[in-house]
Amino acid sequence: METDDVEFASFVDRHKDSLINYLRHLTRSHERAEEIAQDAFVRLYRNRTSVRDESAAPYLFRIGTNLVVSQIRRERRWKLLMPMFAAAQPASEAADRRAVTNEIQSKVAAALERLPVKLRAPLVLFEMEEWPYHEIARALDCRVGTVKSRIFRARALMRRELESWWIGGDHDRRQTWQCDAAAAANDSVASIHV
Repeated sequence: METDDVEFASFVDRHKDSLINYLRHLTRSHERAEEIAQDAFVRLYRNRTSVRDESAAPYLFRIGTNLVVSQIRRERRWKLLMPMFAAAQPASEAADRRAVTNEIQSKVAAALERLPVKLRAPLVLFEMEEWPYHEIARALDCRVGTVKSRIFRARALMRRELESWWIGGDHDRRQTWQCDAAAAANDSVASIHV
């Protein structure tokens, strides 16, 4: 029993940062991502006897994805009952470079947030977490072709959403933005390849 606890602690150490980062992109909140990740680990611990093999990681990410979807559904119900106003955005710095960076960041984040979870999840896992298609398919409980299709559709929607900022590109991950690209790249602003 103690060996299982040590193995699980090691498993948590290996996957916690990646899971929190993934969930942060889905929820757009670091605090919510940490809460959901903790809940996902607890559920995995209760329902899984062994985390020795790496097949537990996709299962963990699936638990996290399901928890996010459930939370989104709950929030939608509450929004129907009690309209809520969005909190004011923090003011950006006066410098032009920072203003452009903040604008790009907010545009990309908003476009990503508007994607349905079923398209957002595979895009985040592929582009930001750098998972291979087969691992994403296992984590999201769908076929590899479905994963590829959803990533393609997510990229198309992101492209459409960000069209006013888009100059173009040759579809091999070398697209450019109508801004100071060096500043954006240095600040890790637009890490999704559309």
